Amino acid sequence: MAKPTVRENEPLPQDAAFVSWSKRLRKSDERAFSELFEAMQVRLLQYAFGITRDREVARDIVQDTFLKLWQIRETVDPARSLKALLYTIVRNLALNSQRAAGRTNGVFPEHGITDPAPSADENVHADLVQKALYRFIDELPERRRMAFVLTRFEGLSHDEVAQAMNLTPRTVNTHIVLAMKDLRKRMKRLQSGQTP
Repeated sequence: MAKPTVRENEPLPQDAAFVSWSKRLRKSDERAFSELFEAMQVRLLQYAFGITRDREVARDIVQDTFLKLWQIRETVDPARSLKALLYTIVRNLALNSQRAAGRTNGVFPEHGITDPAPSADENVHADLVQKALYRFIDELPERRRMAFVLTRFEGLSHDEVAQAMNLTPRTVNTHIVLAMKDLRKRMKRLQSGQTP
């Protein structure tokens, strides 16, 4: 089975939708639960897969995440980020799964992002650059990589990432700044023909 990807140009639901889902979940609204599942399932699968590198385990983690959410639905606080709560649950379950399996690899998949390029030569070059970029992201220190991926690929705010990773927003910002600095430096070296 192919790696799940977010459909091209599919936007992350607006914060107002998450607040609405939170309020409706507190009232055990099954339709809200279903809407939230449809909106977030693929993104959460990608995130879980990025940690576990195992599609079946990632699928189980996402199912367990939504099961846990349903179990705690009456305690969901609409004033707090439901997105961050979902990513936190996935992260904790995935890390617990990795610990139980006795492995941690910290590699993230390609996140379903594509760069359009008009010619065959440009396609080959763009593909090589993209693969190098993903490799560089995979090689970032774990917490730096997670903060970068959650903000840049998953669309979470610094506050939401801070909540999901149990960090301060300032620490999240530091991780992202350092990740960007490292990635820029490695990409520049790659483009100049040096070893990145």
